[in-house]
Amino acid sequence: MDRVLILHNTFGCPDDPLYQSRAGVMDQVGAVEQSLNKLGTDYQIVPVENLKHLTALLTSRPERLLFNLAEEFTGSADACYAPAICDAFGKSCTGNDTPALLLALNKMHAKAILSQAGLPCPQGMVCQPNRPIDLSRLPAGRYILKPACSDASEGITADSVVELAADLPKALKYISGLHTQFNQPVIVEQFIPARELNVSVIEMNGTPTVMPLAEIDFSAFEPAMHKIVDYAAKWHPDSFGFNNTPRKIPADLPQQTAKRVRSLAVAAWDALGCRDYARVDFRLDETLNPYILEINPNPDISPDAGFAAAIAAAGIAYERFVEMMLDNAQKRLSLRNIK
Repeated sequence: MDRVLILHNTFGCPDDPLYQSRAGVMDQVGAVEQSLNKLGTDYQIVPVENLKHLTALLTSRPERLLFNLAEEFTGSADACYAPAICDAFGKSCTGNDTPALLLALNKMHAKAILSQAGLPCPQGMVCQPNRPIDLSRLPAGRYILKPACSDASEGITADSVVELAADLPKALKYISGLHTQFNQPVIVEQFIPARELNVSVIEMNGTPTVMPLAEIDFSAFEPAMHKIVDYAAKWHPDSFGFNNTPRKIPADLPQQTAKRVRSLAVAAWDALGCRDYARVDFRLDETLNPYILEINPNPDISPDAGFAAAIAAAGIAYERFVEMMLDNAQKRLSLRNIK
C-alpha cells in the first residue's frame, strides 16, 4: 500500500465549551496510527487549519492516499469540502465525499431527502435565527430542540426535551439560546420516547454492510428523566448520563424489527450517497416502529465509540477496518487513473 497521510483538523483551546467533542478527533488519530503500525504501512500525521492550508499541503506533499479525519475548521462546515479538494489534486481520501458530508451536516436537508425517499423520520419544524417563532402549528406532545447543523450532541442537554403545551415559554427561551450559541437554525422535532439504536454501516467489496445493531441502555434512568444521550452523556465523564448509558450489542430486538432497521439503514445510506462508513441513528416508539433521527457519514471511530464497538461485535479487527477503508480509497484512485 502507498504511504498514507493522516489528516485531522485543529480544535481550539480548553476554554471552548465544546472542546471535549472537538478534541476527540485525536483519539481517532491515535487509533488509525496504531492500526497502520500493525499493518506495517508508512504514514505521516498532519494537522490542517483550514482549506487554504489544505491546498498548500496537497500541493507540497507527495502522498496520494489520505485517511481523512478532518471534521471541522474553526467551527465551520469547510472541512466537508476536503474530499472534493483532495480529488481535485489527484489524491484519494477515506470516508464520505463532499456531497454526502454536506447533506448530512445540514439535518434539515438530510431529513427532507430521507422523507422524500419514503423513509420514516420524526415530524417537526425549523426555527431560523432572527425570525418570528410560531410553534402553534405543531401537534401537542413532547419535542426535542437541537441545532440543525451540529454533531456530537452539541447543544443537547437534559432541558432539550419539552412538552410544548406546558412549556412553551421554556421552549422559546431554549431555542433563542441555541440561536445565540450556535448561530444556526434549530430543529423542533417530535420526541420518540422508547428506545435508541445506533446502526453502523461499512462498505465491503463495494456493498454497504450493516454491523450488529447497538442499543443505548437507559435502564438506570428514573421514569421522570428523558432517555436521551445529551452532550454531557457523551463528553463529561463525571456526569450521570456518561456513566449510565452503556450500549448493548447486539440489541435485543424481535427479528422482524431488526430486519426492518437494517433495511432502513441501507436505504438511508443510499439516499444520501454514502461510501466507506457511516452510522444511522434510530429511535423506536412504544410499538417498535423505527424512526431515523439522522445519518452520520464519517462518524467517530475512536476506540471507545459505538462504531468501533459495532465492528468488533462483527468480528472485524480495528486495523482490518482501517485497511478496508484505505483499500476503498486506493481503488477509487486506480479507477480515476484508468479513466
